[in-house]
Amino acid sequence: MDFLAKLNRLVGLYLFALKTFLRGGVWLPFIIYGFLQFAILIFMANYTNPYIYPILSPIATFLLDEKALLLNHYPAIYLLLPYLFQWFIIAVGILFEGLAVGLTVVLVLKVVNSSRFANLKLNFARNRWFQLALGWTLITVLLWTLNWYLPQLFSELLASSPRRQMLFDLVLKLLTVGLYSIFIYALPAIIVYKNSLTAAFKTSFSLFRMNPIFSFFLALIPILLTWPISYLTGNANVIIEKYSPELVLYLLGLGIFIDFIVNCLLTTAVVKVLLDQSD
Repeated sequence: MDFLAKLNRLVGLYLFALKTFLRGGVWLPFIIYGFLQFAILIFMANYTNPYIYPILSPIATFLLDEKALLLNHYPAIYLLLPYLFQWFIIAVGILFEGLAVGLTVVLVLKVVNSSRFANLKLNFARNRWFQLALGWTLITVLLWTLNWYLPQLFSELLASSPRRQMLFDLVLKLLTVGLYSIFIYALPAIIVYKNSLTAAFKTSFSLFRMNPIFSFFLALIPILLTWPISYLTGNANVIIEKYSPELVLYLLGLGIFIDFIVNCLLTTAVVKVLLDQSD
């Protein structure tokens, strides 16, 4: 497949995903998941509430140690909120994000290929919850390990040069996308091909090996939408100092909405790839 053909296919996939998204219904699992994330964010933003504090305080102390005391003070709570929220989202993701992917795949299949998958029910995804959750967790652990290990490895080299740090951050993001693109087909394959988790990973490896550059850009295009919010919330101290502490909360909420869009489009595009591959 030459460059122009691959580019046309990528554009076609995301136009298809957008068209499917606008038809409605397929986004329901991810919007429910997004509302759950938003509820957690509001819950955490009210950390000092007398009913919430006894629940969150032990968790915050475990994750932040002595820094957890700063959550009792304004505006310090907004400085630590992105870090704490990230860990809560990972915990919720282990339980529900894989399931949201599976349910969305079922809905997409019924919309775009209703005759072939007429008998496919949402229960099929619910019955595969453990495989979907385990697959999501394994992929997340690999991505987290990459993002933890490499900064540790190059910490001394980066400490004295802000420019090197900026370049390294960009390279690390691209490496993360590259690693994710190897596994991008795995969770949807559990539903589309009715693979076991092991077979789904093999399917994803095989498809990536056939089209590594295509798979990379398939993952990169929607993930690019998440980077501005990630950068801003990663510099919460600047936002608090120059603008408003509450802006951190609003940006995290906007990030949830962007993730909702990205998850819907990416899942739908991957389903289309799997369907095309099986035809």
